[in-house]
Amino acid sequence: MIGPGQDALIREEIAASWARCEGQHRLARDAARPILRLQASEIAPRLERITERTGGRQGFFRQLASVTSDGKRCLVVTDAEGVLVRLETAGMGMGAEDWNGIALGSCWDERVAGTNGVSMALRAGRAVTVGGADHFYARLKPFACTGAPILDAKGALVGSVSLVTFDRGNAAEHQFARQFLETAAERIQRRLFEQQFAESMLITLSSGAGGQPLSGGGLIAVDAAGIILGATSAVERMMAGRASGPLKGQPFQAVFDMESEALARVPERVLSMPMARGATMTVSARLPEEASPRAHAARPLAAPRRRLPPSLRDLATGCKIMAARCAEAGMLFRAGTPFLVEGETGTGKSALLAALTGAAPVLKADCATMGSTPEDQDVLRPILSQARVLSLLSDTSEGAVTVLLDNLSEMPSEAQAELRRFLDELEAERSEGAPRLRVVGLSRQPLLDAVAEGRFRDDLYYLLAGARISLPPLRAREQPEVLAQVLATKLAGRRIDLSAEAAALIRAHPFPGNLRELRTALERALMTAAGDCLTPVDLRPTSIARDAALTAAPAAQLPWLSYDEATMIRDALTSSRWNVSEAARRLGVSRATINRKIKLHGLTRPS
Repeated sequence: MIGPGQDALIREEIAASWARCEGQHRLARDAARPILRLQASEIAPRLERITERTGGRQGFFRQLASVTSDGKRCLVVTDAEGVLVRLETAGMGMGAEDWNGIALGSCWDERVAGTNGVSMALRAGRAVTVGGADHFYARLKPFACTGAPILDAKGALVGSVSLVTFDRGNAAEHQFARQFLETAAERIQRRLFEQQFAESMLITLSSGAGGQPLSGGGLIAVDAAGIILGATSAVERMMAGRASGPLKGQPFQAVFDMESEALARVPERVLSMPMARGATMTVSARLPEEASPRAHAARPLAAPRRRLPPSLRDLATGCKIMAARCAEAGMLFRAGTPFLVEGETGTGKSALLAALTGAAPVLKADCATMGSTPEDQDVLRPILSQARVLSLLSDTSEGAVTVLLDNLSEMPSEAQAELRRFLDELEAERSEGAPRLRVVGLSRQPLLDAVAEGRFRDDLYYLLAGARISLPPLRAREQPEVLAQVLATKLAGRRIDLSAEAAALIRAHPFPGNLRELRTALERALMTAAGDCLTPVDLRPTSIARDAALTAAPAAQLPWLSYDEATMIRDALTSSRWNVSEAARRLGVSRATINRKIKLHGLTRPS
């Protein structure tokens, strides 16, 4: 009766449902026409009620129906009593009345239809799959039905949304259906919750377990006194065991050990909370549109400076080759073509993808953290499956979903096989319309070398690397000092220039760490630089000047750079705003030596 793919809890629930069907409902497994069907006049008012309770629009359900475009499944919406009020499948749309015997107006209450996906989801309050012989009625054995309950803003049951297909015993397909419907149902409730509590502060809670980008995301509404007004079902699941009793009516601080007022002072700031077994929960606040941060805080806090994703133009500063590579990457990204970005550590691979994706959803998998066991498929498979879920549910305003595979050359063989199957499916979907899901790989080493060494599948390589972008190292850029000046200005928040000597040092440095090393060096230089022009003295503590062996030696012993002692002393004094002690410290000499050199070279403090 119960398939091996079901977990222990579902097995118990299905067994209990069978027991009720036989003992309490007195149903016969071999009934010829087991499913009761209501007339059209009875369906219309039920559809109207569920449409009203889910926001008054049916566009969202029409969007969900895109998953049925292959004709191999249908999407059904029922009310809270299990009556099918909307059915969609390929080529039939909203006017569909029947799909392989699954009919509009049919009643899927357990008392009538026995054990099935709709009734189990409505009873269990979560996404459930009932497939094959798990159905009580023998006539339903060919099907697999995955259902998820739809809840309103207050958590009351509205109905269910389900995917029905022919059962092939495919556990991955069942998992995808559950993730898809559970995410869809949470979005419906989230939208209703935002409307219900539009005038309250909304706090977003999310818990991201490894390899589960969609896990646990919900909203809490809090009033001006810090009392919880309500929470979505996702929050209730996350807080199971942490909160004593229902969240509604409890002080936010008592439950989460942080003040909602503190979150209101810095809206959109993300804070992290530790949870059991090393997991974390992130918290951020959103104020009502008419409210301002000052209205909620007596002492506003300054928001921390954030690094925004760089634009493609910023990445290409001072380098025509990089500009051409960025333009090519942008073209491939817009076309939805899977492609590979190669480059040494720190050449800007991740920054390039951040610039391309913007605010669109990105699901990242670091292949370097995967081992060489079959269990590695369990790391990659949820990410790929959930990427498909997000791509089907994403709004056009959000942009297409991107799967980012970092350190691709280190992906183990088991995970490569899983990725190969996923790309085959994606290729078939791309031929049917505009891409909503993109796959991009990043690699520090040429991936073709891994293919030659037998560490990476050649068929997978040509699926991913038919389009390949190679980013030049910083030492190969035409004008690295121009990029350094632009980057220093952004880091400092004011215009920063480079002296001719500092620019020469940057041009001469090999930068084995590339952009990452340059950023680190500039951040270090700006910590002590008091002026608006960086000199070799400011770069002295960094790898740039260290490799050039810049010291306070006589001019004849300095590097190729024409940087005499007088210029070096003057730069140190200028950099420290003529604080002699600070200048001496930077040059590694005594204050007396600096004073003697000032007199020797006739240096005077500018007025």
